Amino acid sequence: MRIYFDENFSIHLKNGFEAFQRGRPSEEFYVIHVTEEFGRGCPDEIWIPGVAQKHGCVITQDTNINRRKYQWELCKKNKVGMFFFKQPNKRYFDYWQWVSRVFKFWDHIKLTSMNPKPFGFAYHPFNNKPVEL
Repeated sequence: MRIYFDENFSIHLKNGFEAFQRGRPSEEFYVIHVTEEFGRGCPDEIWIPGVAQKHGCVITQDTNINRRKYQWELCKKNKVGMFFFKQPNKRYFDYWQWVSRVFKFWDHIKLTSMNPKPFGFAYHPFNNKPVEL
């Protein structure tokens, strides 16, 4: 399975999770940053179908994708699994808070990524359960 962090997440965060997964090579679970395969600034309309071709899922902070009908339809049409991490209102998580949030739900992301696609889950700040979209 391939999990992509989009450009809203630091490539360093992705590198950390990739390093954790290298400790479990038998899982065949790969962590990639969208910029590594599709380049910086690549439009969603190009990289989303590219991720779908590789049967991947995406971790993003871009909660507008599921509100912009044409982009959400693009995800569904291409059968991409999406994990939306929402920024808290009125304040921003710092780097370590993001590391902690993604790590907290890493097992859920890995297990869910094996499900038939398309799907979407939202991880709201300070909520202990993902919400299926």
